[in-house]
Amino acid sequence: MSSVSPLPRLLIVDDSRIVRATVKKHLADVYDVIEESDGEAGWQRVQADETIRLLISDLSMPELDGLGLLDRLRACGQPRLAQLPVIIISGEEDEATREKCVAHGANDFITKSTDRSEMLARIHANIELADRQRALEAAKVQQAQTTTHDTTGAGSPHLLALQIEQALAYSQRHRTETSLLLLQLDRFDALASHIGERLAEQLLGIFTKHLSAKLRREDTLAHLEGGRFAVLSPGTTLDQAQILADRLRQTISAARMNFRGEQLSLTASLAIANTLHDDSFAAQLLFDTASMRLDNVPGENRVIPPPRRVQAPLAPTLAEAVQKLAHGEHDSVRMHLPALLAQLAPLLRFASQELGTDALLETIYADQARGQTV
Repeated sequence: MSSVSPLPRLLIVDDSRIVRATVKKHLADVYDVIEESDGEAGWQRVQADETIRLLISDLSMPELDGLGLLDRLRACGQPRLAQLPVIIISGEEDEATREKCVAHGANDFITKSTDRSEMLARIHANIELADRQRALEAAKVQQAQTTTHDTTGAGSPHLLALQIEQALAYSQRHRTETSLLLLQLDRFDALASHIGERLAEQLLGIFTKHLSAKLRREDTLAHLEGGRFAVLSPGTTLDQAQILADRLRQTISAARMNFRGEQLSLTASLAIANTLHDDSFAAQLLFDTASMRLDNVPGENRVIPPPRRVQAPLAPTLAEAVQKLAHGEHDSVRMHLPALLAQLAPLLRFASQELGTDALLETIYADQARGQTV
C-alpha cells in the first residue's frame, strides 16, 4: 500500500528519462513528482489520479504528443482536467511554437535548460493561479445557489425553488391548486445577438418590470436563463392561470422599444403546469412538465395549458360532514359515506373494545333519540 505524500503532486510526461530525472531532481524536495514516458500513459494517469495539481509535458512524444494531450485535457468536459495547469517543456523556443501551444490550452513554458529557481517560480505561480480560479468558481456557484434576485431584478432560480416547495406544501395541506407558468420570449437569442449582450440585459430588466406589474404580491417572478422566466402562482386554478398567462403574453406583445432608430418588438409563449390537472405536488416534476410543454409544442405568441381533468368532489372532513347533516344536506354526505366511515373505523373499534358492542349501539341510539327530541 503506497503512502500519501504531504507535498503537492506534479506529473511530468516526457519520453526522455534524462529530462524526467533532471526535473525530478530540481523539484523533489518541494513537490511529489510522478512520471510517465509518453502522452497516452500520461493521459491515463492524469484521469486516474485526482491529486495531480499540475502537469509538465514534452511536445514530441510517441503514442500521443504534447499537443494531443493538451487537446484531450481541454476538450474532455471534466472541470478538473479542463482547468488543470499545464506547462510545456521543450527545447524549441521560437514564437510560433509558443503560440501554437497557447492555442491548444498551455498555461506556461519552460525549456530543458531552465534553472531550478525559475522552474520552481513558474510552477508555484501556476498552481496558485489555478487554486484562486477554483476558489472563485466555487464562490460563484455558492452565490448562484443562495442569491434571491439576479441582475434583471427578477427572482433567481434559488428563490423560485424555495417558493415552489412552500407553495406546494400549502396546497397539499389546504387542498388548493398551485400553477406554474414558464414564459419564453420568442426568438430572444437572435435579438440578443442583434443588439448585443449589454442591451439584451437591459431589455430583460424592462420586461421584468412590465411582468411584475401584472402579478399579485403572493406570486413569484423568477428569471431562469436568457429569455426564459417562471411565474409561480399559489392558490391559482387553471382558469385563473390561463387568464394570467394571456395577460402576460399581451403585455410582452404590446411593449415597444427603440434601438438605433429601429422599433423592436417581441412576443412570448407560455406553458402552464397545474397541481390538479397535472396531478403533481412534486416541485421538479411540475417544473419539468411545464418545460416539456413549452419546448415540445411549436409556435410563437401562444399559451399552452395542460389537458383538463374532471375533479371528483373532495370528501368532507368528519366535522364538516356533521355540520352538513345538521343543516339537512344529506345528499352531500351520502356519496362520501364509505370514506367517512373509514375515518371513523379506528374510533368505533376502540369504543367497541372499551364499552362492548351492545353498549356502543345503545349509546348511539340514545344520542340519536335525544337529537330528535331537541
